[in-house]
Amino acid sequence: MKKALLTLGLLAALLPAGFGQSTKDLVKALEAAKPTPQVEVLLLGSSHFGQSGFYKDAPKADLFSAPRQQEIAEINRLLAKFRPDMIMIEVTPQEQPTTDSLYTLYRTDKLQLESLPYGRAEQFQFGYRLAKQLGHPRVYAVDAYEGISNRILQNGTNIDGFTKDWALLSNVGKQAETRFKQGQISLREFLGFTNSPAMLDLVYRSLLVNAARVKQGTFVGLKPEDAAKNVTDPYYIGAEYMSMFYEREAKIYSNIVTAQQANQGKRLLVVMGSRHAATLSRIFANDPEYKVVPVSKYL
Repeated sequence: MKKALLTLGLLAALLPAGFGQSTKDLVKALEAAKPTPQVEVLLLGSSHFGQSGFYKDAPKADLFSAPRQQEIAEINRLLAKFRPDMIMIEVTPQEQPTTDSLYTLYRTDKLQLESLPYGRAEQFQFGYRLAKQLGHPRVYAVDAYEGISNRILQNGTNIDGFTKDWALLSNVGKQAETRFKQGQISLREFLGFTNSPAMLDLVYRSLLVNAARVKQGTFVGLKPEDAAKNVTDPYYIGAEYMSMFYEREAKIYSNIVTAQQANQGKRLLVVMGSRHAATLSRIFANDPEYKVVPVSKYL
């Protein structure tokens, strides 16, 4: 008994002062220190309408056509209700001087988008046009370009589960694209589908979730220059795949938030490929200083 009491006494002496107190006050302090959303971001995911393969044999998919131009005007009218004070596009910061020059010419009516080979592209039709409509002095280049194909992972354990969602994504994506190219759906409907939660979730899973289950494989068709930059471990081939694509998204995210901080923007419209909208929406959802605004609120 005396030995037991002595042991308890020694334990009590070793315990820090205040042992037994609740940590609820610490949790509350952490909650109080968490930033509150100060900036709204609307991520408009889009097909690359400026690529000739998209519209060459599909005149109804040509954004320069009169019907599509009317639709673009209506979409920009709706997006204007978001009242963005910064519009960001899929061009690298290194190309900002060129972007500034082009946009200044366009804003001052010295350049017609129809004169640009890639003038049908979303960064012009939504980015430039809406920025001019709202009187913005600049559009912001925030991309971090990497030319790595998402088809480089084709083998390894559990590869079937990985390819299943990619096949589904390809199937539903082509169906929607075909309907748009045939004039069966409007541009607004096409963008609504692209930015629907179900589609964004499928894109995100396909690119940055399912690959983790794939191991012991090799990349197929990876360019030598990309292979030199990305030393891969075949055992973790799926995780390597995820890291390669997440790196680009993290860099784009960095470009967006640093541009926003430098210019004190409060309402950001980011016009990007649909893949980036899917991944960036997840990243911003975990940044307490930002609030993601769904495209469906305006379109």
